[in-house]
Amino acid sequence: MECNFKKTSIVFVYILVGVWIAYAFLRTKKADELVFSIGAGTEEIRVIKTLINKFEAENPAIKVTLNVLSAPTDQQHHYYLTTLGAKNEDFDVMRIDTIWIAEFASAGWLESLENCLNKEERMSFLPVTEETNVFQGALYAIPWNANVGLLYYRKDLLGKYHMRPPDTWEELIDLCTQISASESVYGYLWQGKQYEGLICNFIEFIGSNNDGIIDSAGNIIIDSVHNAIVLDLMHDLIWKYRVSPQNTYSELEEESSRHLFQQGKGLFLRNWTYVWKLCQEDPSMNGKVGVSRLPRFSDGKPASVYGGWHLAINAYSGKKEQAWQLIHFLTSHEAQKELAMHASWMPSRKALYKDPELIEKLPFLPVVESALHNVQIRPNVPYYQWISDILQKHVNKVLSNQTSSKEALMTMKTKLEGIKRDFAKN
Repeated sequence: MECNFKKTSIVFVYILVGVWIAYAFLRTKKADELVFSIGAGTEEIRVIKTLINKFEAENPAIKVTLNVLSAPTDQQHHYYLTTLGAKNEDFDVMRIDTIWIAEFASAGWLESLENCLNKEERMSFLPVTEETNVFQGALYAIPWNANVGLLYYRKDLLGKYHMRPPDTWEELIDLCTQISASESVYGYLWQGKQYEGLICNFIEFIGSNNDGIIDSAGNIIIDSVHNAIVLDLMHDLIWKYRVSPQNTYSELEEESSRHLFQQGKGLFLRNWTYVWKLCQEDPSMNGKVGVSRLPRFSDGKPASVYGGWHLAINAYSGKKEQAWQLIHFLTSHEAQKELAMHASWMPSRKALYKDPELIEKLPFLPVVESALHNVQIRPNVPYYQWISDILQKHVNKVLSNQTSSKEALMTMKTKLEGIKRDFAKN
């Protein structure tokens, strides 16, 4: 019965994707219609619709239609691979993940925005824009909302034991061990299941130990001594120190770890910025949660992965000028402030991090701004999805006791170098 249910679920997912694709190909687009393709939650869509109403009021010749995609990012990615690969022109603007920009730009699917912003306006965005949104010297997307990994903690429990948030991983382990001995809570909740979230955690860990995956010259450096120390720590959080649940490698994702934390079952949680709002709206958690930078190794710096969403123009769109008008409006200072106030999105305009009204509404905003100073970028290459698949598999093997850190890193280096060579040939 369980096997049949899983097969039915898989078939249902493919049917949904098929319906999206059929809709994109068969629908008739009106002459004045601008189609905005976006995957987002219900509350986010509500706020976005309010902004679009304002845009339409200011631009009465343009009617914006939302093409709302399913929230899971892998399904959105598949949708874009299929529709853009077929040179579909029936949507104009799209919200895309930061890790898709190089892939889509290299395929010729995104319109260059290099000449759309003057130097002053371009500099008004977070510096990370120049690392994530530029491919081969051209700008292909505009950052819409920033996101970074943060450390959430039970400030009521730390206060009870007269403790402060940890600065290093060693301090985190000590705090977890001491407080969990008296309180019925897991020490540290993070995302260890074999999926993209694991790679975000892995890159934060190695960034906090002054290392990486690919250096600035394009060399694969993943098999370093520093990275072996990192993988050992990730493993030991589960099996040696036992401050993380044993199902971390098999079940913990963003939402499963958040639910545990919000149910009062965790002392610390690594997660994204959206968790703050949910904790404030939860009567059992309101006033009990604090936010800080992620810990570091003794010789390193706190490191957070950048996980933002961006707006881009379909290269096959017949309404590129109107599409840019919409992007320019949605990424404006005013629109981003409204999204921050009502959807708790982190702005991509630098000035908004000093806005008193926003800081009052989102008191952890200075923490996010600080995290952006040493933000970690996932490899900005067209073949990132292949890199991620390899890292997910072999990092997870270490966490699940199937291989050693040293062996996993050597295997990852060999496979990454193979992918790099294959892509260069093609």
